[in-house]
Amino acid sequence: MLDLSRLRDQLDSFEEYEAEVRDRRTEQQRRARAALRACGEQWTDVQAAVEAAEPRRLVAALREAPTTTTPAPERPTPITVVATDGSQIYPDRHVDPMFFLLNVSQVGFQYGTREEPLVDAEPRLRFQDDLSAHVDEALGSMTTELVSALRDEMELERLLDAARTAQVDERPLVALADGTLIRWMIRGMNNEAVEEQLIARYTEYLQAFQRDGLPLASYVSMPATTEVVNLLRFVVGELEALPPEDVAVTPDAPPLDGLLDRHVFDVVLNPGERSATFGSTSHIQRSYPKGSEVHYFYLKVPSRAGPGEMSRVEVPKWVAEDERLLDRIHATVLRECEKGEGYPLALSEAHERAVIRASEREAFFRLMERRLRRAGLSPTDSRKRRSKQAPRV
Repeated sequence: MLDLSRLRDQLDSFEEYEAEVRDRRTEQQRRARAALRACGEQWTDVQAAVEAAEPRRLVAALREAPTTTTPAPERPTPITVVATDGSQIYPDRHVDPMFFLLNVSQVGFQYGTREEPLVDAEPRLRFQDDLSAHVDEALGSMTTELVSALRDEMELERLLDAARTAQVDERPLVALADGTLIRWMIRGMNNEAVEEQLIARYTEYLQAFQRDGLPLASYVSMPATTEVVNLLRFVVGELEALPPEDVAVTPDAPPLDGLLDRHVFDVVLNPGERSATFGSTSHIQRSYPKGSEVHYFYLKVPSRAGPGEMSRVEVPKWVAEDERLLDRIHATVLRECEKGEGYPLALSEAHERAVIRASEREAFFRLMERRLRRAGLSPTDSRKRRSKQAPRV
């Protein structure tokens, strides 16, 4: 039980800390904005200097002046918008034999028409012997990284299927994924062969979107990325390089370390505007086929209830190189956020269809136990798990 009365002094300390952080961030934002302007004036030279220096930190790749901003374009109508989302029941070491469950939704809206929406969700049960059909290399255990990777792969597979199913000839389409297109969680499995196989399978779906001409974008809410900040830190001399001669460095100014990209663009963009498009320099991108490398821009999403939020929108390179498709995605995401009161409606609906609630989770475990007992088997369910379900005090 949480005793809130005992938190009073700690909350007072947190308020003081939050005020200090806010003041420091304001000064950092002012300094970052000045560095962004300086970088914008000589961005080709800056990009060349970054490539030559090869900094150890992840630094945004410049494709245009980083000060570029684009106002909200008009969204075409009619238009098809499809989305997917997924959830899972992770392996539980208190249940034997081990397994996990994936549940991935599909939604598709035909805006500007009276056509029925596409709404579906598919569950998939995975267990140890079944993994050979999905990952050829033996992993020894079902890690959360593996489950997350297979869920993301299934989401992209189902998104491609939704786009193909809902596509109407001559009608614009946007396919929306939730979260990043960069497979961060795959690295670190300590099994390079499996890592490469999972990335290859995921990027095969990315290539299928390109082959079919189906523009894909992913939406990252409240991103915690620092690639653009690292670029600015490089410019002002905080990352393994001397600053350009015409960039002033103020010794007493707070360093940009700790600032996020969204903090920078929050003071650069007006509501509805998107930033310049940047390239990701993640080493994972080396395993992505040509045309599927991830690019991104930041978008300031308006809100009736307040200042709104900064989001990051990721697209494959082939989409980033088509200004018409970028405008379509920009306009579509804004309208979706307007309909969803700050978050894309299609993704919100996909989440509702995919989420596995606590009651559904327990119903699933009961169903599985009945099926195993009917087959003459006795699943092992630890006392610890049962006691957590029914506390005695």
